Amino acid sequence: MNIFSDEIEQQAILRIQKFAKIAKAMGFEICLGFSGGKDSQVVYDLCLRSRIKFKAYFNHSFESSITRQFIRVNYPNVIRRRDYKYGFIENIWKVHNGFLPTVQAAYCCNDYKHNPKYVDACSIVGVRKAESAKRKQRTAFETKNKTVLKKNKALINVYFEENCQSVGTASVIQLKPIIDWSDNDVWGYIFKYYLPINPEYKKKKRVGCRVCPKANLTSNADALIETPKLIDAFIIAREKGGLAIDWIITSENRDYSNDKCYYICRWLNHSFMPFTKKQKKLYEEVREAYCQKNNRK
Repeated sequence: MNIFSDEIEQQAILRIQKFAKIAKAMGFEICLGFSGGKDSQVVYDLCLRSRIKFKAYFNHSFESSITRQFIRVNYPNVIRRRDYKYGFIENIWKVHNGFLPTVQAAYCCNDYKHNPKYVDACSIVGVRKAESAKRKQRTAFETKNKTVLKKNKALINVYFEENCQSVGTASVIQLKPIIDWSDNDVWGYIFKYYLPINPEYKKKKRVGCRVCPKANLTSNADALIETPKLIDAFIIAREKGGLAIDWIITSENRDYSNDKCYYICRWLNHSFMPFTKKQKKLYEEVREAYCQKNNRK
């Protein structure tokens, strides 16, 4: 039996309604960040139940066709945004000369998902503390900096207590209405209101880009096994970029020109981190799928 707290639902709705009043007083239009994942779905539904005016935007990056179709069918009012006409892989060689994005230089995030052109002044997002240690310090209401907070302190204090306020977001003001929800809370809400579920969750715990250099092979392997041609696509993109490239993993000072599949998989392990024992076995599965696809041994 699913148990969901009506109290936290009403608290989230109240947060949204309070935020809307601040946005109106500051002359802002409310923009909702939408990814097609469970958290953004819940926040989208909460905004509808709050009866506020808002627009939802999907900053398209390297999401699967499944996620894109899910959004088109179930959330037709969500507006898709992407700065480049071409996609994630073409971007590697057309814009970045074959240089692969890494944890330290994750230009893919800057070009697509978090493109500065699409930073909304007044935003609502489905960020939660439970998602990562980095997000545990976040609060429900956040301003861009201390200047914005100080200038609007009297207005903000009417609606949000001090312990719910912080600074550091890219938006001028931002609300995270489900900041303190657990995974069970999110799924409980989805089941309570019979919201559609992205089919990606049949295989993954989180929905996002098909592969990500900031993640690891454990997270990226499913996409590589399902679509091994991605490996060749990255190899080609790197070679078409025009840079005088090599295939050396510098931490080992070893050239993998004759094993580019391994190089790409190591790149997709948190930007060349060594494989753990479990990841080595996972890599063999990726390699097997890749060799079968290309009729190689």
